[in-house]
Amino acid sequence: MGSKKGAADESPVHKVWVDSFLMDRYEVTQEQYVKLVGANPSSFREASRPVDTITWTHAVLYCNLRSRAEGLEPCYDEESEAWECNFKANGYRLPTEAEWEYACRAGTETEYYFGSRPRALKKYAWYAENSFKETRPVGQKRPNPWGLYDMYGNVAEWCNDVYDTYYYKRSPSKNPRGPEAGEIKVLRGGGWQDGMDSLRSSWRAGENFSFVDACIMDSTGFRCVRNAPQNTSPEQD
Repeated sequence: MGSKKGAADESPVHKVWVDSFLMDRYEVTQEQYVKLVGANPSSFREASRPVDTITWTHAVLYCNLRSRAEGLEPCYDEESEAWECNFKANGYRLPTEAEWEYACRAGTETEYYFGSRPRALKKYAWYAENSFKETRPVGQKRPNPWGLYDMYGNVAEWCNDVYDTYYYKRSPSKNPRGPEAGEIKVLRGGGWQDGMDSLRSSWRAGENFSFVDACIMDSTGFRCVRNAPQNTSPEQD
């Protein structure tokens, strides 16, 4: 994780290990969100576009609803003010920052998962240069090497972790899950309004736990993960 060339919060470069997990190929769409929540907060309305204008709290609530709909154990404690996550549950949750970067990089070590030439971003992402100031339907650009779409751009994606500028300097190497408490949560991947530098695999940002500043609130969304069943074969990952 991290980068030698990026911002201060991306250093130091360090090695981490994460347990096996499954991740959505696409950002959660408005169709998926409305089906479970019954409302659509998005600014750019279209069923196949990622849900946007989403707070971290609304994202984890969706994770619990999705878990129950599929007969899985919800991960988040809805009676806890901090919505504490039970990582042992088999339901859906937001990815940790380490899981997100691991999945985004897909085995690569360059600044972008397609190499080090940012001009190639147009083939992989919707961002400031080609988005025309709005989100687009998921899965329209090329995926990363592991078949995950829109890991860069479209909407910035919530992670489960509390954000800390200096966390990488003291984070554990095994399943790092961020600081124990804080009101700022991690966003990764950049959104439709961001420039090339914000779409790098190691780029980090943070936003308030329960609300999003009005100037960027239509560029936040998410995708879900869950622990991989022990009998999952490589072909199913």
